This record gives sequence, structure tokens and C-alpha cells, in this order.
Amino acid sequence: MISQFQDNSLNINENDILIIGGGKSILNSEIGSVIDSFPTIGRINNYETNNYAKYIGSKTDIWFNGANQGLKINIHIPQRVVVLIPPEILKNKGAMIHDRISRRLNTKKYELVPKKNMDKFESDVKSQRLTTGTNSILWALENFNRVFIHGFDFFIDSKTHYNDSKVKTWLIENGILNKAQKHNTSKEKLYVENLISQGKIIKLVDYL
Repeated sequence: MISQFQDNSLNINENDILIIGGGKSILNSEIGSVIDSFPTIGRINNYETNNYAKYIGSKTDIWFNGANQGLKINIHIPQRVVVLIPPEILKNKGAMIHDRISRRLNTKKYELVPKKNMDKFESDVKSQRLTTGTNSILWALENFNRVFIHGFDFFIDSKTHYNDSKVKTWLIENGILNKAQKHNTSKEKLYVENLISQGKIIKLVDYL
């Protein structure tokens, strides 16, 4: 059942950011207009707004990605592109990483988060190879006053995305196609939940 939220004059400030995850739970709430009211909206990896605007809005200000092998070419490049690559890969690739990033993103206009920042993120969470979603949250905490999140389904242990095909969703849900094997999402979940309990991160559905 689709739940409807009303915009009750949200107290949103200029330096607030809303990061939209890829979890399929996002399809439970038709709050696209509320989402688009935020001054800055970040989306992750292979996000898609066409056909989903009533759920997740249509505006994108920051594209967070890991320049990973499975990244799809983004035809409409947002104003800011923030690339979050695991520090061990940054160390191994050195300056050559830029050729791979520009090739996979189809643009040379991006911000690569430095290795020292990525090292700090992993140290804070006490886990390596963090997901792009968690990295984007930690980056946002350093660059914005308040961080709102929506559609981060590691809270409900779901590995499917809202824009996965029916076949892919079935394969993942039945354990035939394994996802996120490189990540320790349980550690990330505990860390993010702790930040939420401290009020450092706000889940959008709890704010409406």
C-alpha cells in the first residue's frame, strides 16, 4: 500500500542535503515533491529518476559514485560529481585512477575524494570497502549542516534496488545472485544507526 506524506512546511535550511539511496522500499512513499523541495539532493551510482519521479523526485544536484565496473553511463551529468573510491584502490592505482574514472563516468568534471578522507571513513566505521551509500553519508557530514537520508535499505537487510528488473530482483531475493559481497553492511548499518540515534543523520520518513 502506498503511503502518502504531506509537506507541512518542512524546516529545511540552505545547507541541508538529502541523499537518496537505491533501496526498493523507496517505492512505498509517493513523496517526490517533498524530495525536490530540498536545496541539495544527492543520488548514488546507477540512480534513475525517469518513471520514478512521484516516489523520489526528479532533481539531482550531486551524483555520488565509486566509478566501479558496473557503473552505467549517465547521460545527464549533474552539476557536481563526487567520486568515492576505496583507499586501497586509490593507493594501488595512483594517478592512473583518473583515466579510469573519466572513462567510466564519461566526463572529466568530477571531485575525487582524497585517500586520507577515505581512510578516515573506513577507520570511523571500522570496516573496509564501505558502500558508496555509507561513504556519501560520511562525506556529506563533513560538508553540510544536516544530512537527511531516504531509501537506505540495509536497515531492513534488503539488497535489491528500486530500479532492478523483476528477474534480477527474483534472483537476488532467492539467493541465486549474490550482491554486496565485498561490503560488511552489518557494520555499516550499526554505525549509521548510531549516527541517527545521536541526531547527526535524519531519516526523511521520520521527519515528515
